[in-house]
Amino acid sequence: MSKNINQRFVRSAWTLLFFQLTAAAVAVAVTAWATFRVQPLLAEKERLEVEVKERQEQVALLKSAQEKAETEYAEAKNQLNHVRSELKGAREATPALIEGIHAFHRKRYQLAITHYNEALRLNPGDAYIYNLKSYSQFKAGDLTGAISTMSRSLEMDPTYDWGYFDLARYQCAFGAGTDAVTTLRAALEMRQPFIKRLAPVFLSEDGEFQRLCAEVLNEMRSLVSK
Repeated sequence: MSKNINQRFVRSAWTLLFFQLTAAAVAVAVTAWATFRVQPLLAEKERLEVEVKERQEQVALLKSAQEKAETEYAEAKNQLNHVRSELKGAREATPALIEGIHAFHRKRYQLAITHYNEALRLNPGDAYIYNLKSYSQFKAGDLTGAISTMSRSLEMDPTYDWGYFDLARYQCAFGAGTDAVTTLRAALEMRQPFIKRLAPVFLSEDGEFQRLCAEVLNEMRSLVSK
């Protein structure tokens, strides 16, 4: 009896061991299968994450490019509107400007100033009209007005080289030769090649300029020759 019980126990133990080994084998197989199946999915997941990141970067670049293009378009539109406004002003101011020039040549300087004021009302951004007005003021004896108007012209267009010599002319006529030298020195600092090229016209050929600036003419020539 005892022997049969032992035999049954041994068989049960072997059966249990068999099932355990079988279960372990199945578990290993399942793990291997899962690993085989999951690894490609993980790789695909990583690939998709990289792709999504690249797309996000592309979208950010496109958005930046779009914003830049919109800004440039707005600036170009503003510039175009500004040019159109200037052209419109220049066109409307032309008759008054022509009348001012004709009045100046007839030596009717106050009438010329009136016409130039009308031209500036229609086209206030034209530095050349300010220059013409300043010379009529100079001829009319309004030296303070001439200096102020010419200074405004140069503020609007610092590249108008002729204007620096006209301003110096008015300052000399006003008795402010030192200011005239300062004007020429400042002009040389900003526009030296152009000022030196233009200087002989005023310092050697323009009789009125030489007469008005006689006290500082040598100093001016020295500045230009450096």
